[in-house]
Amino acid sequence: MTAPYSQLSARALVQAYARLELSPVEVTQAALDRIAQVNSKINAIYHLEAEPALDAARASEQRWYDNEPQGPLDGVPTTIKDALDCIGMPAYRGSAAGSETISTTDHPTVARMREAGSVILGKNTMCDFGILAGGVSSKHGVTRNPWNLSRTTGASSSGASASVAAGIEPVSIGTDIVGSIRLPASYCGLVGFKPSQGRVPYYRCNSPALTAGPLARSFGDVALHMNVLTGEDTRDFSALERDGINYVSRLSRSDFKTKSVLVVPELGLGEPVADDVRVAVLKVAQVLRDLGAEVTYCETAPFSSVDWEPAEAFYKIRTLSELMRQPEAEQAKTPYIRDWFDDARSLTAVQHQRNFDHTQTLRERALAMMGVHDFVLLPSTPDTAFAAELPGSDPERPFESWANTFLFNLTEQPAASIPAGLDRCDLPIGVQLVGRRYDDLGVLQVAWRIEQEIGEMPQAPL
Repeated sequence: MTAPYSQLSARALVQAYARLELSPVEVTQAALDRIAQVNSKINAIYHLEAEPALDAARASEQRWYDNEPQGPLDGVPTTIKDALDCIGMPAYRGSAAGSETISTTDHPTVARMREAGSVILGKNTMCDFGILAGGVSSKHGVTRNPWNLSRTTGASSSGASASVAAGIEPVSIGTDIVGSIRLPASYCGLVGFKPSQGRVPYYRCNSPALTAGPLARSFGDVALHMNVLTGEDTRDFSALERDGINYVSRLSRSDFKTKSVLVVPELGLGEPVADDVRVAVLKVAQVLRDLGAEVTYCETAPFSSVDWEPAEAFYKIRTLSELMRQPEAEQAKTPYIRDWFDDARSLTAVQHQRNFDHTQTLRERALAMMGVHDFVLLPSTPDTAFAAELPGSDPERPFESWANTFLFNLTEQPAASIPAGLDRCDLPIGVQLVGRRYDDLGVLQVAWRIEQEIGEMPQAPL
């Protein structure tokens, strides 16, 4: 192998293992060395288990030597998000409020990774309770973007995105309730995929908008990861049965002449779309048109700022409920979150129900916006990565950073963030592709083809 480990995909690793050209032991050691080299700069990994990882890598090496791999990710290193239980490892959900919890079970996605032979290096960072858009945690500190250390990774899958972008691991599990896969993928030049609700099992799932999915450097690795993560789990009553799709073998099979795409350059929620981001969306739209898709442009923003406040208030109550399980002294340890939802303390149950009703109306309007089209194309984020120390692009309105992603959690639709080049400050731009509910394969096929046409992102300069 001529490429350094940090540039190799998960697919390239397992192919090299099969040919006995690489050993999972040397790759795992390279990952640990990479952590030692860059983690002090990006703060992506908060808990490391080097010796157990090397033991797992040695077992994987023997399986490959015997031509008996355990699964499609055998020997591929990864880290686990702080939100996900991993047996024997700590979990804080990004918050200094409350005491340390040592997990006694594996989250369904973690169990799938183990079954597939992944080498788990440790746990990665996230923001407090996964609800604000900046990589700032009262427990873990500031996680920084490998493209520019002064900029945020985005959240809540901040450590996962930073570690993949920095070349520590080729794939990682993200979670997404308002955009926590797609937003950090957009800021870090990664591909991120939020599956349809239920496609990937989740336990415990405290919201019908919450799911888990892949973060990677290419859609080929996302497809490989989906082959591992999908399918029912007895702990998650909403989990869908395994669909029998081999996402890797089906990626290149798509007839664009039958596809209809609605392009929405400006959604109308949150901050205005930056010029460089708008240009990138239109560039991708032209790629789809050149491939034969029917492309329609939405000339008027379908939503407005008046739609935003009730939706934000609904999510404030969700976070208030979680934090109020802790004593006041513990709540004070997470000031960004406490200050953000402080005005929600005075909301009545009736007002909360009305805010919930508003989110359901937004769900209906988002589905109506899609209409007869197969896909919607829009910015993943209105602008590129903001300052690393901030909880959102506007510190006074930190929840607005989710404006372009959260609607499609409400609708339970599959959505991918596709890297679409750099802005004038050399920061990555993400373009979002949304498909019909349960058409996960369709989204991945189109996203993969776009990737082939415009090229994969280079490695982050860290």
